[in-house]
Amino acid sequence: MLEVKRSILAYQSIETGAMVKHYALVAIQAGRQLLLSHPNLFLYSQTRSSLQTSNRYSNVISLFYRYLSTQPFFDKADVGVYHVHANCKHIRRWQVARQIQRVKTGNERPSTETIYEDAKVLLIFFKWLIDAGFVTNVNVQLKTWTADFKSNHMLNYIQQQAKVKIDSKNIRVLDKISRQKRKMGLITSPEIEALLISYNDPAYPALFKLSLGTAMRPMDLVCFPYLGNGKNKDVIPYSEMRKTSGAVDYTIESSKGNKSRTIKINVADLADLEKNYIVPHFYDRAAKYAKRYGHKCPPSVLFLNEFGVPITPSMISSRTNYAKIKARARLKSFRKHLTFYEARHWWPTMFLIRFFGEKLLSESADALYAACAEVLTNQMGHEDIETTYRHYIDLARVTLMAHQGHVNELVSDGVSVADMVKQLAERRSAVLSL
Repeated sequence: MLEVKRSILAYQSIETGAMVKHYALVAIQAGRQLLLSHPNLFLYSQTRSSLQTSNRYSNVISLFYRYLSTQPFFDKADVGVYHVHANCKHIRRWQVARQIQRVKTGNERPSTETIYEDAKVLLIFFKWLIDAGFVTNVNVQLKTWTADFKSNHMLNYIQQQAKVKIDSKNIRVLDKISRQKRKMGLITSPEIEALLISYNDPAYPALFKLSLGTAMRPMDLVCFPYLGNGKNKDVIPYSEMRKTSGAVDYTIESSKGNKSRTIKINVADLADLEKNYIVPHFYDRAAKYAKRYGHKCPPSVLFLNEFGVPITPSMISSRTNYAKIKARARLKSFRKHLTFYEARHWWPTMFLIRFFGEKLLSESADALYAACAEVLTNQMGHEDIETTYRHYIDLARVTLMAHQGHVNELVSDGVSVADMVKQLAERRSAVLSL
């Protein structure tokens, strides 16, 4: 198998004049050390602002190149042209090979989710190659790079290749074991506070709090406008709004699965967004946007980083991974598995507590289901809402039991996410002092 070494490079960029730091890959083939030029150009271009991201991306590419070296043709091909001959089939087979090895050894990791996310990193790499004008056989528009690990046919094939008996631990069981090691429950108020103050850029805490209050996905959050139009004409900065109700409707266009839905946003959360991000940061960043791109920042764009660049879901992910390291240093109980996506779980849990109150602890999930399924469907954008509903019922019950006796204060109308986090922290402190 090909040996690939990873090293950190720190140098002054000729392109920007600034000092940069990122990982670089060196392959050892036929006794020669070869710089992997195309992956290294990608790592410079896409990961030089985050060593954490560079570490992850370089590791994934290294693993994939090592796998390719074991495949027919690649074992004799020059490693410098691996990116040219790789295609969607190789990415899919790499995922399957990792699952076979995991089942064969009975390991819990890498989980199915990790294998899938690593494959997406490869697509980011190959898309960059295409955009940069390099040749590759990977078609990033196709979905044939995905291995369907839920199908019985695939599971049977993997068990056959792993040489395990039919009743041995399969992929589903291994994934469940991995999940069972996590503490069940909503992200706690101390964890939220630790994460919010660990971001270096104030745009990301604003995004996190907006997700807490709306259940929007990162892909939806980055499209949230400064000034809405059409169906979203009522979405404007809080100080310019006519406060006729406690919430405004917001229509999310072309979300996951290219579907649209209309959600509710608490105006108190819009007030917090204006106070903590729009007024102190947005206008200066919009000016940087205009200088960078040669035209005014369009009203459809709200979230910009410190350089005036529109924030993307991948930027949210990488910045959150870095913030988690700082959060864990601040708060020893901060759970390792928590991600930005935990914010999306907050809204349905709080909605169920608000909707049912203490009935959650006394009535069955089935009796409660019909009354709120439609609301959850609209806000979360899920089709199969029943399974999702039961998951959030459990989360809501755990949270409610932790704060029992304070239900009215916890779910009072007009409370912003910031105030609710504060209330949860106060309730927790009161319980701990008893």
